[in-house]
Amino acid sequence: MTTIEDRRPRPFSSRPESFLGVLRGGARAVQRLATPVVLAGLAAAAFAGWGSTVAHAGWTAAADAGTAGAGAGLLRVVLGARPPGPGGPGQRGGMLASLLSRVLLWSLAGVFAFSLSYFFQAHALDRRATLTVTATVTNCEARGDAGNLCTYRWSDGGHRYSSRDAASEAWPDGHRTAVRIDPGHPGRPARITSGYWALWIGVAVGLLGTPLAGLMVWVTDENLEDL
Repeated sequence: MTTIEDRRPRPFSSRPESFLGVLRGGARAVQRLATPVVLAGLAAAAFAGWGSTVAHAGWTAAADAGTAGAGAGLLRVVLGARPPGPGGPGQRGGMLASLLSRVLLWSLAGVFAFSLSYFFQAHALDRRATLTVTATVTNCEARGDAGNLCTYRWSDGGHRYSSRDAASEAWPDGHRTAVRIDPGHPGRPARITSGYWALWIGVAVGLLGTPLAGLMVWVTDENLEDL
């Protein structure tokens, strides 16, 4: 005997859900891909040389990837888990923790890259500043715990130059002191001090904090389902 099946149209509710599933999967992929791109860009920026084309490209790539990753992470938090499943506040909280741990990772890696790159630059300027000249000090500012800041003016080869840098004390206008300059580029900022302690603090914070933040990313992702 032949039977005729009662064919009923499928509900359209599955189509929006499938679309949301694609959005969730895409956001998850973008968020996870952002981290290696950010770290690769920051590594290039740290070691390519301060102000170089490669360093600029590295900073740009890291910023763009971080922005895309943060946006994808926020989208995951808004969309939540796919039903059916434990897509309640717990999963959304886990997704938010995953996003925040990634932002912390990118930030600490950025501190490390900036501090290390600037240390290389400052050390190179110190090595090239072999000529000592007398500079006139003006416009000193006493900034409390932030230290003193003064303008230094000097002459070399019939040309006058100036730069603004730290000072051991807020001298009166007209005070004269010795500064070091690069004889090949006398217009570059004079070297007043060669202390790198602030940069080393940045390097240490980034070097120690980045692996810890990476561990946080791994833990938060492990506690999430494949959403």
